[in-house]
Amino acid sequence: MRNMRRKIAQENDGEILHYIMTFMGGFLGLYAICAHGNYGSAQTGNLMSMVIDFVGDDIYDFMVRGGSLIIFCAGIIVSWLLTRFCRLPMRELCLAVDAAALALSALLPDGLYPFYRLYPLFFATSFQWGTFDGVGQYKSASLFLTGNLKNCVLNWTKFAVDRQREALMGARIYSLTIVSYILGGYAGCEAVAHAGVLGAFYGYLPLAAAGLILIAEHAGDCQEEAQKETVRETGKTEI
Repeated sequence: MRNMRRKIAQENDGEILHYIMTFMGGFLGLYAICAHGNYGSAQTGNLMSMVIDFVGDDIYDFMVRGGSLIIFCAGIIVSWLLTRFCRLPMRELCLAVDAAALALSALLPDGLYPFYRLYPLFFATSFQWGTFDGVGQYKSASLFLTGNLKNCVLNWTKFAVDRQREALMGARIYSLTIVSYILGGYAGCEAVAHAGVLGAFYGYLPLAAAGLILIAEHAGDCQEEAQKETVRETGKTEI
């Protein structure tokens, strides 16, 4: 019974953590647009803008945007390599990367070409994408709305037609994911409205909340391990 309660608590914490990171995804995206004039969480618009720059012979902007593409891809690669070959606490590392990217984006010199301020955010968002990828069996990117909207609509439709509990669970998760992202975007806009580029540091609040969940999770794991050790020692004593 105790193990079952612990498992349920971990699942609930994981779901809450997903919503916080989705909120963070919305914050990063709208902060980038409001503070620096471009979306810093995806490459569709960036690649299309590169085509426009190429057609218009704007080679400088083409190269600058090409640099952001390389950095975005690097975040994905680094996240996968660290997960594959290292035993690092990836979720904690992701929070640190987000925090560093926000600080760097806000504190770069004022005279710098605005798009360069997005470079740290491109790396951080792609790194986050590779680290937080959903809730259990429900895959969900914490950086984009389109895929989550598709899955939300499909799961609500499946539930309406088939009345499957699994579909209802998915519909709820994807709906709350969308709400979290939009709220994060709103927070990003308000942060810039109140503090300009330094509004990036408002993003430390959801990162701190995510950190507290991870600390509580680790504390629970340590407590569980200590209980198992006590049981093993008791068994040895009885023998």
